[in-house]
Amino acid sequence: MPYLGGEETVRELRRALSNPNVQSDPLRYRNTILKVIRTMSQGVDVSGLFSEMVKACATVDVVQKKLVYVFLCSYATLNPELSLLVINTLRKDCQDPNPMVRSLALRNMTNLRLPSLVEYVEQPLTAGLRDRAACVRRVAVLGWAKLHNLHPSSEIDAAVVNELYSLLRDPDPVVMVNCLRALEEILKEEGGIAINKPITHHLLNRLKECDIWGQSEVLRVLQRYRPQSEDELFDILSLLDSFLVSPHPPVMAATLSLFLSISSNLPVISLAALERVSGPLLAACGSGSREMRFAAVCHIQLLLRSVPGLLGPHYKRFFCGYAEPAYIKERKMQVLVELVNDENVAMILDELKGYCTDVNTDTAQAAISAIGRIGRSYSDRCLQILTGLLGLKQDHITSVMVKLVNIIPSIH
Repeated sequence: MPYLGGEETVRELRRALSNPNVQSDPLRYRNTILKVIRTMSQGVDVSGLFSEMVKACATVDVVQKKLVYVFLCSYATLNPELSLLVINTLRKDCQDPNPMVRSLALRNMTNLRLPSLVEYVEQPLTAGLRDRAACVRRVAVLGWAKLHNLHPSSEIDAAVVNELYSLLRDPDPVVMVNCLRALEEILKEEGGIAINKPITHHLLNRLKECDIWGQSEVLRVLQRYRPQSEDELFDILSLLDSFLVSPHPPVMAATLSLFLSISSNLPVISLAALERVSGPLLAACGSGSREMRFAAVCHIQLLLRSVPGLLGPHYKRFFCGYAEPAYIKERKMQVLVELVNDENVAMILDELKGYCTDVNTDTAQAAISAIGRIGRSYSDRCLQILTGLLGLKQDHITSVMVKLVNIIPSIH
């Protein structure tokens, strides 16, 4: 095949797509379509193959349909005059007996992002909300949010909003969470979804069916609800109890936030909740995932603002590992500053002193700054360390020391 970029390539692909021998061989036909997508991804204009690719959509091969959808949606956006042909093809596939095909067609229909096609998309989306297959309902629910995002000034039909509210009780938990997200987007100007007592208790009772991100979304939305009685408050806290020690930091953090939000008038319960989450957070600080460790340390920083001495006995858990990235080391040092007291100051300063000569200048400067902040309370101990560091005559150390002059008066 010649270099992908000339008109000869497009002509060769057209001959292959129109060849009856290729069309009769499903694997060869699919591979030819794949070549079209590869050529398109390299910046070659293959819009001249549009009619051949529309014909290729008439297949039961889901993989082939996915490839064709990528092509059709790409060129329909660039060539609005072709959009009606695309939308008719997708609308036809929305009635396919295969639910996977119906969901793919519906998803790509809403991904066209063409305002002129809204009137053609609404009917398939409405039908999708009542589809017997959960995968189609999932796509249809989010499709209405996409339509609203395309026309923020227009109002979604009240019947559709009511139907979305009814789908909060859908047996599929993903549909339920998608409805939350869609209603939050559609009703943004009204303050989001109306969270009342029946909806709140329904969502809480089904929380265990959701995945991690679904649980986090539900817990975030429920922060707007306020229990109507003390008995209801304790019922909700009981339902949330197991999620407070979830092994997944996003769920645990969202639960804690909701816990503190609804029990703000009960400081004893709030303190008990904060103490309870300290264990899972400390465990997450040792996670093999760097992202998980970073998120856990950030949450601990927020937690210490509410209860400053909560994790004092566990300060060694925040000593930095040699292989840890600089951004985690910096956060850990910030936590160490918060945990300093008369009993552990010598140990923490000795640890921070070791970081001051790290090969990573960002880590070294963060350690020096941490010692400077500790120097507000323990100036004599810190001054001795900082004076010794000045003797190293390193530019990155000296530049930080200049900034510390206003923090530790004794350094003048």
